[in-house]
Amino acid sequence: MMKVLILGMPRTGTQSLADALERLGIAPVYHMREVGKNHHQTLWIEALDAKFEGRGEPFNREKFDQILGSYEAVADYPAAIFPAELIAAYPEASVILSVRHSEEEWLASMESTLWHAHTHQPSPNPSPMAPLSNKYHKYCWGDDLPKNGRAVYRAHNELVRSLAKTSGRKFLEYKPGDGWGPLCEFLGVEGDKVPQELLPRSDDWAEYKRAVELEREREREKGKGE
Repeated sequence: MMKVLILGMPRTGTQSLADALERLGIAPVYHMREVGKNHHQTLWIEALDAKFEGRGEPFNREKFDQILGSYEAVADYPAAIFPAELIAAYPEASVILSVRHSEEEWLASMESTLWHAHTHQPSPNPSPMAPLSNKYHKYCWGDDLPKNGRAVYRAHNELVRSLAKTSGRKFLEYKPGDGWGPLCEFLGVEGDKVPQELLPRSDDWAEYKRAVELEREREREKGKGE
């Protein structure tokens, strides 16, 4: 049974939250890393085409269950592209909106990871994830994150807040650094079941982001010397 929908956009701590839920016994959690592992790219592309181009039937619970039926929670893209559809499909699930402390912080993180990878990919890109990622870059911010990203991020967060409110859903807005307290209170985890260790800090993009930042620093230093 689906228990929690984490509907924040990428680079808002979704992976850490997914790992935290699993630590609290809500598992398994469907995160972006599950897509390739389970060869779900084609199903998500089908869902995107139905939503944005009207091709095929929109995804409902029956269709989402083809992907998510064995999971107790979901986080990150591509699932978070479908907040209205998922909230309607899983009325039993609570909603968490993960956000960054500012739009600029979110955009900077995106530009150093997903957007950088997208704009520096080989052509043709042999990755089995490329068709899916190319689709969501096109549909979500018109293939121009620097120009449209802030507005998309703001609109997405407002939509999730509004959907949670109008559906009467149990709702938590969560920022990186909030720790176990708000999460455990939201989920009803009490006493000795509250973890004593720090909340997981998981980021599959960490090494990539460091490499991009080093590259940019070298470019800045080179520019100063010219």
